[in-house]
Amino acid sequence: MSEERQALSIERILVAIDASPHSLAALEAAVDLAARFDAELAGIFVEDENLLRLAGRPSVIEIGIFTATRRRIDGEELERQMRVQSRRVRRIFTLTTERAHVRRSFRVVRGTILSEVLAAASEADVLVLGQAGWSLLRRGQLGSTVRGILPEKFGLALILKEGTCLGEPLVVIYDGSPIAKRALVAADTLRRQPDEDQALIVLLLAEERQRAHVLQGQAASLLGHRGTVVRYRTLRNTNVVQLTDILHTEGCGMLVLPARSAALQSSTLVALLEHLELPVLLVT
Repeated sequence: MSEERQALSIERILVAIDASPHSLAALEAAVDLAARFDAELAGIFVEDENLLRLAGRPSVIEIGIFTATRRRIDGEELERQMRVQSRRVRRIFTLTTERAHVRRSFRVVRGTILSEVLAAASEADVLVLGQAGWSLLRRGQLGSTVRGILPEKFGLALILKEGTCLGEPLVVIYDGSPIAKRALVAADTLRRQPDEDQALIVLLLAEERQRAHVLQGQAASLLGHRGTVVRYRTLRNTNVVQLTDILHTEGCGMLVLPARSAALQSSTLVALLEHLELPVLLVT
């Protein structure tokens, strides 16, 4: 059996938490996946050493968002706040995972957030992240950690916004590339009830009808032996408005994207992640 036909193996899931609303949505989804696949759930909280480094510079000040007051950053106070935050995150993680009875571990590390998350993700099958952290100035935009993982190749990353959760049906974009084939298998594996009459929706990325026919044949060959019920639609381009309309019509519960596909430019990918109000699984 080819690598493309093998079912996705999910044995370890990593969730990065900072207690922001987006990361709490990520935690709930990570717990859901861990319970469904009987996987170990690893939680991580990163104490940002860049903030601590800035606190040591006398020229650096903070300005209150609501009061506009200016003051120097107190390094000792920042350390205290980080300890309080790490204890709060650990407590939230423990309470949430205990309810689901999943195998779990949690650790606090200090370093740059992106590098620590990527290092931990190298030991996991799925990375789960909130769309952004606590920033009020970049509300609605992707956080720096999500932006940082987009060029990387490490497997699967599930991105969630506040107020979203995993749902059905799953929709996957397919363009025939090797990474799109992995995305197709990932989408089929993650379906909650693969033995029920819930179709997997495959969006065939093709400008011409003949190309769409070829892509459908490829997808059918990959999924046919799995007994998957599939519904196909043609997607002429990855225009954000067009794709949003299709996902709304289909009642999409989660979108699966081949993140490193040549058909999805980086700017398009960022726009999709910022615009869509549903969980997005990136296959890298």
